[in-house]
Amino acid sequence: MPTPRLDFDTQILPLLRADRLPHIWCPGCGHGTVLSAITRALAGRISTGEIDPSGVVIVSGIGCAARAAGYLNFDGVHTTHGRAIAFATGIKLARP
Repeated sequence: MPTPRLDFDTQILPLLRADRLPHIWCPGCGHGTVLSAITRALAGRISTGEIDPSGVVIVSGIGCAARAAGYLNFDGVHTTHGRAIAFATGIKLARP
């Protein structure tokens, strides 16, 4: 199945908290690139109806990567060190 072409203004920008951009990550660290990839993947699945945006929860641990949740317009949970997968599993079990 070909990947749908995404329109930034109508499909990607609504998923971002644009007032918090530009991001704070150091140039070259890669966190901004990962944020872009996550956003585009979600936008593609939302545009095809595969994912309901109201059911998305961004789960993050600590450190620089945890700041990604603050740039996305979804519910987010910051967890303790090393427990992000356990929290995500609990959320999935509670809201399948």
